[in-house]
Amino acid sequence: MKTTFLSTILLLCLWSNITLAERSIYLVRHAEKQADGTANPSLTKQGLQRANNLAQQLKDKNIVAVYSTSYNRTQQTAAPLAKLLGLDVQTYDPRKLLEFAETVLRSDQTILIVGHSNTTPSMVTHLGGDSFGDIDESVYDRLYHLRFSKDEVESMLLKSTSK
Repeated sequence: MKTTFLSTILLLCLWSNITLAERSIYLVRHAEKQADGTANPSLTKQGLQRANNLAQQLKDKNIVAVYSTSYNRTQQTAAPLAKLLGLDVQTYDPRKLLEFAETVLRSDQTILIVGHSNTTPSMVTHLGGDSFGDIDESVYDRLYHLRFSKDEVESMLLKSTSK
C-alpha cells in the first residue's frame, strides 16, 4: 500500500514537471495586405478572412498571450484570436527580435507571435526552431508551430487558409 501511494505521488510529480516543461509557440506572418502604396497598409478582405480563420484554427491551443508589431496588418491579423480568447494584443519591436526572443524563451507560456515576411523566419531561428527558409513576399499561409519539451524544440510548418 505504501509503495503504491509513493509510486502514485512520484508519477504525479513527474507528470506535472512534464506538463510545465512542454509548451508551444505559434508564429505567423501577417495576412494579405492592401497594395495601397502606404507604409502601413491594412488587410485586404482576403486577409481579414485569413485572420478570422487563424483565430478558429488556434482557439483551442491554450494560447495565453498574443504578440504583434504595431503595424496595422499585424495588429489586424492578431486581433480576431485575441478577441476570441479575451486577450489584449501585446506589441513588440521587430527591430529588437533577439531581445524579444530572449524574453519569450524565459516564459513558459503558449503564445502567438504575428510578424512579417522578413522577421518571422528570423524569430523562429532565434527561438531555436527551423525557419524552413525565407518567406516570399507573396506567401501568407505559413504558420509555424514550435513545440518545446525540456531542451528540445520541434519545428512544424502548418498552413493557414483564407477560404
